[in-house]
Amino acid sequence: MRTVRYIGVLDDEIIAVRGMVFQLEKLLPNAEVKGFTQYREFELWCENNTPELVFLDMEMPQAMGLNVAKRIQADVGNIVFVTAHSHYSLEAFETAVDYILKPISPKRLQQALAKVEALVPVKARQAQKIKLLLKGTFREFPETDIAYLRGQRNYTEVVLTNGEHHLIARTLKSFTDAMSDAFVRIHKSIVVQRALIVKIQTSNPPFVLLQDGTQLDAAKARFKTLDSDE
Repeated sequence: MRTVRYIGVLDDEIIAVRGMVFQLEKLLPNAEVKGFTQYREFELWCENNTPELVFLDMEMPQAMGLNVAKRIQADVGNIVFVTAHSHYSLEAFETAVDYILKPISPKRLQQALAKVEALVPVKARQAQKIKLLLKGTFREFPETDIAYLRGQRNYTEVVLTNGEHHLIARTLKSFTDAMSDAFVRIHKSIVVQRALIVKIQTSNPPFVLLQDGTQLDAAKARFKTLDSDE
């Protein structure tokens, strides 16, 4: 198989993850194979490492494989779904190159790798960019540099992942209309980069916790949207 740097595995069952990682390391000893049971950690890893190949469980308690696949498509090469159910096959093939039923045999895994080998590598799309008017000059920032946005009537506070805060004379809606689904609205006035969310607190008062420890107010009415996206 052509040179593969990174392979990711996501499954809510740790035994399944370890088994898949073990098999892949034997078949592709020169690749770094990383296993995950938490989808948010997996999505962040994909964003930072742009793996050539990932294996996703279709059904997990806190996430659906199809939704995870849609969110990571910009950051990965090829996706292979792994599941104990067969009724997802048609929908799965819209976003994945193969579909493996559990339990996974070494022979079936080799077939999936051969199929990926025969494909032209999928190029990740360029990160969407946002223009900000700072001190009279427009600067472009990749969406991934934006942690969250907080609307303040006709202004929007833009907070970058490096900790910078900028108050921009634009409405929050003018930003969200141009942003991808990498961002989610957690409050009528707050939009957050999905990959940075590490905890969703539904009890009173509701809030969302980000990787850097930032705690943002949330609205319970928005949690349904978060759940459906996940």
